[in-house]
Amino acid sequence: MVPSPLVSNISKASLKSFVGSSSSSSSEESGPKQAPPPRKSMADRMKQFGGGGGNSSNNKNSNSNSNKPSSSSNGNLRGSDGGGRPSRSAPGRAAKTASQHPPTTHDITDEFKNADPSQWNLTKQQFSGSFVYATKGKEEEVVGQPIAKGIDKIKKHPEKYLLLFYQSNMIDWPADQQRYILIHREGSSGYKPKGVGPKGFMTLYMQEFQALPPFKDDILPTQYRDEYTDNMTHQGRRLHNKTNKPLLPGRGMGCCDSPLIKIIGDVDPSDIHQGSVGDCWLLSGISSLAEFDGAIKHLFRKTPKLEQRPLPGANKYTVTLWDLPTWKEKDIIIDERLAAMPDGSGSVLSSKPSEDGELWVCYLEKALSIHCGGWDKITGGQCTHAWALMTGCKEQYTIRKSKKTGLYQCFGKYNPYERRWANHGNSPHDGEQSMWQMDWPKVGGGGDKDLELTEEELFQRMCAWDDVNYIVGAGCSDKGADGGLVDNHAYSVIEAHNDVAGTDIDLIKVRNPWGKGEIEDGMFDDDGPGWQKYPQIKRALNPVVADDGIFWVTKQEFFVFFSTVYLSASNMTEFLED
Repeated sequence: MVPSPLVSNISKASLKSFVGSSSSSSSEESGPKQAPPPRKSMADRMKQFGGGGGNSSNNKNSNSNSNKPSSSSNGNLRGSDGGGRPSRSAPGRAAKTASQHPPTTHDITDEFKNADPSQWNLTKQQFSGSFVYATKGKEEEVVGQPIAKGIDKIKKHPEKYLLLFYQSNMIDWPADQQRYILIHREGSSGYKPKGVGPKGFMTLYMQEFQALPPFKDDILPTQYRDEYTDNMTHQGRRLHNKTNKPLLPGRGMGCCDSPLIKIIGDVDPSDIHQGSVGDCWLLSGISSLAEFDGAIKHLFRKTPKLEQRPLPGANKYTVTLWDLPTWKEKDIIIDERLAAMPDGSGSVLSSKPSEDGELWVCYLEKALSIHCGGWDKITGGQCTHAWALMTGCKEQYTIRKSKKTGLYQCFGKYNPYERRWANHGNSPHDGEQSMWQMDWPKVGGGGDKDLELTEEELFQRMCAWDDVNYIVGAGCSDKGADGGLVDNHAYSVIEAHNDVAGTDIDLIKVRNPWGKGEIEDGMFDDDGPGWQKYPQIKRALNPVVADDGIFWVTKQEFFVFFSTVYLSASNMTEFLED
């Protein structure tokens, strides 16, 4: 799934106070959207599904009666394109102490106020009065004061103000008739004026921060380029040309122009913010690895001086992934450029830098897209495939509820009839797509391929898998996106806790890779009634209230909304750093 695009335009219409009603609008914003139908409440949703799960312990083989895939005549099960998400579960006996990953929050004014003054670049331009922007911060209109006073503000306080604009001839009017608009830096990104040139009737002052020295004309010299970025395509369309250049983070192109810029710092799932590529399955897989700091650093281990990058000169990064047709490691060497949106907005096509200036997600996603054959080759997939690419583990499991029995069956890429692993491709769209029922992993109890589990039995195994630091994930149901969740979308399950604070309540912590959008009307959503009813749970888990895409669900809610559980039987203990 891809989040709705953020790029839009400000038109001259917003400047009518400057030029009167005769000004024509160049706005490209779409009209009002039709209101969606009202959502079902969580209670209604739970009633509809009965709270869940099969209550039978019969170990029958229902063959291919899972929710999404269609069965084939030889008993194979074709995999779906739905995404899955990492889950960390608590032991089946006592609740684990919750590891806290609060979202990175900081005042952008504090971020920039101690910046090197020589890294600010103030530009003055004539333009048409229109902008393209990715996100818009506070707009402050000042009336009846000299424009010169506003110019002085933006010069003295670049940490607070991104740009100032005004009708050019107004600067000669009486001071009490002058007016101008300031755009605050906080919340603003991707601003580009349109119609720049001497015919523009508006004047613009913009304060840009350059953490790194710029290259001439914002072009990386040929000798430093990788073999991929110039020819990248998305949705069959070439991304880059002379007017739509790849982005150079930190070099004044509007991408991560921050004093905090770095490749990797304190790795965290909250570093991930999905862009305009439909690869939530991949980002959910990356999110699960981000729970194990060392696993991400391991992928970049062949990049020299990683902790010091980006360096002032041209940067290259080596990302070591697994080539699935051969099950051998392969190094992907990439330059520092990031793919730009084809609309000329100056926004990043793929994942955004983190709020505290980390770029590791951007470059890991770039390397994975190249490894798989391009951006279009990573649209749609499963997190199990992402885990195989990053860990080299073949034992990837997809666990789904049987339509016939209401119990959970275990599937994977091992063909028990031919006694071989399926032929894999690096892209989830290449190689054999079939899955077969497989023996359950030994950790947690094992069992042959005909074993079926109830929800409670599956949850207890999730706890056991977490004890040995396996990676667990989940995929959202495709039966309708009620409760605030997105249809057929991948969500990371970051933690799971049973019998929290001795209450007999089991809770699971989930994350949306979009970095926003959470469950509605859940018992333990950000403002859910559960926190007040059970203060001991709130003390134990210390929940963070923020629109960061992270939320808690009860075990019962989890199995209503998430139809698939994913498992990578790869022990990640060696990568734990905390």
